[in-house]
Amino acid sequence: MSEQVRIIRVSQSDPRVSALHAEKDAELEPRYRAYYTAHPEYQGRSDETLDPTTILTTLLALKGDSAVGTVMLRALADRLEVKRLIVGKKYRGQGIATQLMEHIEEEASTRGATALYLHTGSLQEDAISLYTKTGWRRLPQLFAPYEDDGVSQCYVKELVPH
Repeated sequence: MSEQVRIIRVSQSDPRVSALHAEKDAELEPRYRAYYTAHPEYQGRSDETLDPTTILTTLLALKGDSAVGTVMLRALADRLEVKRLIVGKKYRGQGIATQLMEHIEEEASTRGATALYLHTGSLQEDAISLYTKTGWRRLPQLFAPYEDDGVSQCYVKELVPH
């Protein structure tokens, strides 16, 4: 029998969260290398735009003692945004991303949000597929701070208010 996933709240500076971010960065760097070589002005931009004071919640998915996924909820001036949904490579395909998203959507709804937003890179087909399958709708316009980087997609999902 496979081990159940537990989802807990942690600090955004939790070393297990940092390790998952490092794994994601190492995986995505080769996908975006050609783009960032052609457009060096956007290199590292996603990290620059993530003001730690805007993070409301950081969730960590655990299987036993192993950190297998994470997601954050942040406040922008006029909306709540999902940030850094990550599932460790060897744990994908087990529904962990969907569970993390359900928890973060519930968190946003509890905070009074009627819609939740997210940004992803155009070369992250796996993420785009997940968002499409789980009811997210691609926006025709990008929202700040992603509007001019040329490699972004923004999505919205309507939430059931609490």
